[in-house]
Amino acid sequence: MTSTTEESKKEAEDELVAQASSWCASHGVLMGARDNETRQPMGDWLYEPAPFSLYPTPFSKKAFDQAYAMQRPFAHVVHAAAEDDEWLLEHAIVTAAQGDPDFTGKMVDLAKEVLAKGRTQNVVLGILRSDYMLHGTDMPLQVELNTIASSFGCLSSKISKMHKELVSTEDDGDAASLPDNHADEGIVKGLATALKEYQRQFPDSSSKKAVVVMVVQPGETNSCDQRDLEFLLLSKYNIKVKRMTLADLSACQYSNTTPNELSIGQEQVAGVVYFRAGYTPDDYPTDTEWKGRSIVEHSTAIKCPDVFYHTIGAKKVQQAMAVPGTLSKFTRDKEEEDLLRSSFAGLYALGEGDDQPIVDMALANPNDFVLKPQREGGGNNMYDDDLVDALTTLSYADRGAFILMQKILPPSSHGSLVRRGAIVYDGPVVCELGVFGISLREYGNANRILMDEVVGHILRAKSV
Repeated sequence: MTSTTEESKKEAEDELVAQASSWCASHGVLMGARDNETRQPMGDWLYEPAPFSLYPTPFSKKAFDQAYAMQRPFAHVVHAAAEDDEWLLEHAIVTAAQGDPDFTGKMVDLAKEVLAKGRTQNVVLGILRSDYMLHGTDMPLQVELNTIASSFGCLSSKISKMHKELVSTEDDGDAASLPDNHADEGIVKGLATALKEYQRQFPDSSSKKAVVVMVVQPGETNSCDQRDLEFLLLSKYNIKVKRMTLADLSACQYSNTTPNELSIGQEQVAGVVYFRAGYTPDDYPTDTEWKGRSIVEHSTAIKCPDVFYHTIGAKKVQQAMAVPGTLSKFTRDKEEEDLLRSSFAGLYALGEGDDQPIVDMALANPNDFVLKPQREGGGNNMYDDDLVDALTTLSYADRGAFILMQKILPPSSHGSLVRRGAIVYDGPVVCELGVFGISLREYGNANRILMDEVVGHILRAKSV
C-alpha cells in the first residue's frame, strides 16, 4: 500500500470517527466520566462518550436467528423454574448458598421468608438478557442468562441506529443488512404493561399515584442508559419514575389503607420496582440495604425481578439446569428442550459429590475452562493461573460458591474500538451477543402471560 493510499485511508477513518463521535454526543450515547488515571467517577453529572465499535461487527446470521428463537423458550423456563421453589431453593442453589452465605445464602433466606409469610404479589416482570458467544462459526453457546439489571438496552439501540446511518452514507453500504434493534422501546413497554397490571389489581389506590421505582446504585456511571428509559416512559406512557437506592427503600413503610402497599413519599406508591442495583454484594454494605430489599420483596409492588427470578440467574442454577433430565421439567416440549440444550457449554458442579475428577480435569487443562462465582457485573471470573490458584487453595466447601465452565472459543474479526473520540484499539475482536426478552407472567396461572416478547439485542466487540 502506497503512502498516499495510507494517508487517504487514515483521513477517511478520522472523518468516520468524527462523524460517529458526533452522532453519539448528539444522541446521548454517554456514560459517567471517569478520571483517566484512577478510573474513579468524576462527578454525578459529568459525562463522556460511551466506548463503541466504529464498524458493525460481523456475526453469523444463522446464530443470530437461533439466539432470537431461544429467548421466549428461555423466558418460559425462567418462570417455570422460579415457580418450582422446592427445586430452586432446596436443590439447585443449595451448594452455592452454603459456599457463599453472605450473598447467595441471604438471597435464599429471603426467598424462603417470602414463601413462609405468603406472596403478596403473584405477577412478576422479567427483563431478561441471554448472552452468547460463537463456538466455531455459527454455534451460539450461552455465556449466562441475566435476570436482574440487564443493562445497555438503550445504548445498544442507539449504537445500532448509528451503524445503520453511517453505513447508509457509504457508496457501497448495505444498511438493510443490519438488523433493527428496539430494545429500549420493548423494555419500556414491559415496565408500562406491568404498571397497568398493578393499577388493575389495586384500583382503589388511585388516591396515591402508582409509579415505577428504579433501584439504582449511589454514584451510578451508567445513568444515561437508565435515564433514557425514564424519559421514554414519561413521553410514551405518561409514567413517572422515581430513582431510589436500597438504603432509601429501607426507610419506606407500607400504606395504612392497602396491606403491604409500598409508600415512597409525596403521596406516591411503588407499583413496579425495577432493580438496576442489588445484583452484587457491594450493593449490600450493611443490614440497611438488606432491609430495603426485604421491604420490597414483601410489598405488593410488581418486582423486576423478584428474589426468585433473581436466584434463577445464579451461575449455579445455570449449571444445575444443564444436568441431564432437568431442563425437560421446565420446557414445554422436546423441540424447545433440544433447542435450548444446544446452547449449553460444558458446565460442571463443584463442592458437591465427588468433584475431584472435575478439579483434576481443570488443573490438567486450565486454558480450556473458566471458574465462575455467583456474581454479576463482570470482572469476577477466573482464568488460567488464577483458576489454578483457586482450585488448589479453596476448600471443598468453598468450591461450592463456584461452577466450572467450558471456555467458549469464538472466531475473531478485525475491529476498531473508539473511546473519547479516538481509536484506542485496532485489531482482532470477538463478539458477545445479548438478546433482550420481556416476560410478564403470573405464578400459579400458566395461561396468564401478559407479555412475552423478544425486543432487541446488544452486540459487544471485545479486544483479543
